[in-house]
Amino acid sequence: MLFSSVAYLLFFPVVLALFWLLPHRFRSLLLFIASYYFYMSWIPAYGLLLFALTVGNYLFGLAIGAFREKPFGKGLLALAVLLNLSTLCYFKYTDFFLASINKALAQPWLSLNVSAFPLQHVLLPLGISFFVFEFIHYVVDVHRGSSPVKNFINFSLFAAFFPSQIAGPIKRYQQFVKQLEERRVFSAALFEKGLALLLQGLFKKIAIADNLSNLVAHGFSMHTLGCADAWVSALAFAIQIYCDFSGYTDMGRGSALMMGFDLPDNFNYPYLAKNLSDFWKRWHISLSTWLRDYLYIALGGNRVGVYRRYFNLFMTMLLGGLWHGASWHFVVWGAFHGLGLIFSHTYDHYLKEQSSLAESLRQFHSGKLGTVISIVSTFLFVLVGWVFFRAESMSEALRVLQAMLPTGHSLSLPFTLYGEIQHSSVISVLLSYSIYRLIVDNCSRLAPLLPATFKNLAAPRIPARALLYLAVFFLAVSFAPNAASPFIYFAF
Repeated sequence: MLFSSVAYLLFFPVVLALFWLLPHRFRSLLLFIASYYFYMSWIPAYGLLLFALTVGNYLFGLAIGAFREKPFGKGLLALAVLLNLSTLCYFKYTDFFLASINKALAQPWLSLNVSAFPLQHVLLPLGISFFVFEFIHYVVDVHRGSSPVKNFINFSLFAAFFPSQIAGPIKRYQQFVKQLEERRVFSAALFEKGLALLLQGLFKKIAIADNLSNLVAHGFSMHTLGCADAWVSALAFAIQIYCDFSGYTDMGRGSALMMGFDLPDNFNYPYLAKNLSDFWKRWHISLSTWLRDYLYIALGGNRVGVYRRYFNLFMTMLLGGLWHGASWHFVVWGAFHGLGLIFSHTYDHYLKEQSSLAESLRQFHSGKLGTVISIVSTFLFVLVGWVFFRAESMSEALRVLQAMLPTGHSLSLPFTLYGEIQHSSVISVLLSYSIYRLIVDNCSRLAPLLPATFKNLAAPRIPARALLYLAVFFLAVSFAPNAASPFIYFAF
């Protein structure tokens, strides 16, 4: 069941109505049933996997909480982490490791007469990377001193809660379980804010991301790629992945907010970042903070020497790349960002030095021109990284990157994608969303300039706003292509 599907359009209103009609003591049970129905509507057997992991981590949490001061407390934590990571590795990386071993053994210079290991073709359970990370966070935090969750239904919802179940954001159990225990009181303002988020996410997904999907697929699959086609393909994917992933997050956060639950925001205008460190504070925020708190700090973080700190940073991004997908181009993408972050940290450290050049650079970056150059250069770095992320192989990534170089050959090739852009609604939807964001982000500045009639429309619980939300819904549906594309992060 997808957030952008007709099935969800029928499922969610029923759950929402029952949630507010039922007494508080039955609401967690309702969400538990609804969340497992939501997950098992895809492959029912994988609901059993989620439930088994939930039971295992629930019991480990209780045991770690009771014996964390004992000598074997660390052993219990190690077993719990091993349970989660081994499950993730089996379902996500079995074929990747087997294929890599087969390729290594097949090298002619080894002269090995061995049979290739057969691939298992394990089907990846939706969202396993997200709820495994949530479970690891839980057992680690309990070992560090946080109280374990005693209520099994509430603990089950920590991982199974359907608005964040499949593609995050990665929640922290302390905040989420606390919200489950609190008595939810209906708030028209929160309900409306959630509805606006839900519709915004729907528009970003089906009107923008889905329209760009075919364009990106066509561009990356072209064997003869001109410079213009390569740049358009890369730029289109940068917009597609942002609208696809942030659109899903908006729909999930909006659905949760309509029930009174506040899920963490996952994006904060990442393409306006001034450096790569800033980008990772704005993009997939819940994953970035998880990697910082449970991997980077565990490796030593900033508490070690500068070279070891850079090694920790590089390994964190390398493993973060592998988390995104079982393929070498994801590893390269992670390594690329790891090297970029090392350079970014080194440069930031230099800017703090007391020298005339460092002072000149600080003044330059504080000005408007310096800010623009910082944003553009950061985006270009991220854009190159997205080519590795989107490509299905290293050879495909290198082909696109080579075409992006303005050489005589690449510039001489025709702009093939122009016709596809011309006959699609890509430009229209991007302009529509850009205008919407300009209005929303500058609402406080525009409000004093509006006539009284329009000011009244901005007041809460005005029926005319229901018409506005309906208009946004039908506008998104009207722009949607004939075939919907799966959410990109479902693959992770």
